[in-house]
Amino acid sequence: MGSWASGPFDNDDAADFLMELEAAPSWDMVRLAFADVMVDEDYVELSEGARGCAAAALLTVALGKSDVSAQDIHMTLEAMGPPPEDLAAVAKIALKRLSTGDSEIRELYLDSGSYNTWLATIAAIEEALN
Repeated sequence: MGSWASGPFDNDDAADFLMELEAAPSWDMVRLAFADVMVDEDYVELSEGARGCAAAALLTVALGKSDVSAQDIHMTLEAMGPPPEDLAAVAKIALKRLSTGDSEIRELYLDSGSYNTWLATIAAIEEALN
């Protein structure tokens, strides 16, 4: 991985997700990112975890509850229109899975020494989804 930090958009998988979303703006793609986190009950791979975190943070920006910056996402969000009403609840389930379940992203943050910073980021995203 070339880019790695504790922010929801600070890694290569999140950047790839945002570029894909810019090319084809759709809330279905965001929903798919959450579904990918929850599809395997045993383990969530890094790519799916990073994309799920980025999707949740993006949703908080769309809801006007966060000023998290992700390059220039506002034009993409404008093209997507308002998010579906149920998406915040789905995002919270995905974040819970990543932060408490068996996930590679959680393991990497535990090993990196920045686990508490990452958990605080996840908590802030969850709070903004309320």
